[in-house]
Amino acid sequence: MKVYGYQAGKKWINYMKIKTTKFTFIFRLLWFVTIISIMFINTENRIMVYSVIAALLILTAITVIRSLESRNQWRRMIEDGDVEVKDKISFD
Repeated sequence: MKVYGYQAGKKWINYMKIKTTKFTFIFRLLWFVTIISIMFINTENRIMVYSVIAALLILTAITVIRSLESRNQWRRMIEDGDVEVKDKISFD
């Protein structure tokens, strides 16, 4: 007997992996393009300057949101017991 929810869940996870990897690729490419455009920007053209500043602000906001979500996912995994954590990690 097939469990419908399990199969649907498995397909959903595969879909999310593909979608996430495409987003990550595009996101990294946008960072690369932004850094290259900073190197070759015409500082006398206000439109170019403002567009690069806007791109930096948007990419920075997306990066912060992604890092906070990643932290929350790790916390959930640790609380659920999916990940083993030593008693206390110390870097002394």
